[in-house]
Amino acid sequence: MNITYDIPLVILSAIVAVGAGFFTIEMSNEIVLNKGIERWTWLIISAITMGMGIWGMHFIAMTAFSMGVEVSYDFLIVVISLLAAIIGCVQGLYIITQPLVNLKTLLAASITMGVAIAGMHYIGMAAMRVPGTINYDPIIFTLSVIIAIVVSFAAMKIVISLRQMKKNSRYSLYKVIASLIMGGAVLSMHYTGMAAAKFKIDVSSLLSLSQANFLDSEVIGSSVGITVIGMFAIIYIVLLNASWNRSV
Repeated sequence: MNITYDIPLVILSAIVAVGAGFFTIEMSNEIVLNKGIERWTWLIISAITMGMGIWGMHFIAMTAFSMGVEVSYDFLIVVISLLAAIIGCVQGLYIITQPLVNLKTLLAASITMGVAIAGMHYIGMAAMRVPGTINYDPIIFTLSVIIAIVVSFAAMKIVISLRQMKKNSRYSLYKVIASLIMGGAVLSMHYTGMAAAKFKIDVSSLLSLSQANFLDSEVIGSSVGITVIGMFAIIYIVLLNASWNRSV
């Protein structure tokens, strides 16, 4: 079986991952600066943005993945994987935007969020419909979950540290670096998870791709890419507006 990756789509998935990190950092500040219903609104928006960014990166990268046979996805399971990512992000962002975050609560949040991210990945893998079976190497599978937890810890620690810095030219540089680290970490988890997957293709069990609840990989990849990038653009405008309102 010849496994290959579409490089432009891999690059697009990396851009989405880094974008998710950047906007998570930006919106975490809005959560801290607001109270009451406005705080919860920003929390939900931030979790949806971060969750969709991680989920979008996953499915764009999955579209880049090719093993020489047709691949489709079960729509319902795809949606469940998205919800898993968003719920994990809500919990993690809620903790790191509290006035005081100690190491114990940060570790607990990292485990919960890391398991949610790993869960999103493997639920998404379960949505794959291929002519054959998928098994996982237990050692690499476990490693991918550990990476997801470590990634979550590092991401939340970075967000907290940046929030405590003064906003100057150095802050902007650190924010870009932090976004790259967060994006690279999520990519590492994804491709470790992919390395754990062992595909056994059975041509005699070719699946029908015409069923209504299945999505073609090219359709889902392009749709997710357009949706997530469009969401980032909207969030950027909203953040600019929020910043402008505070300055007047």
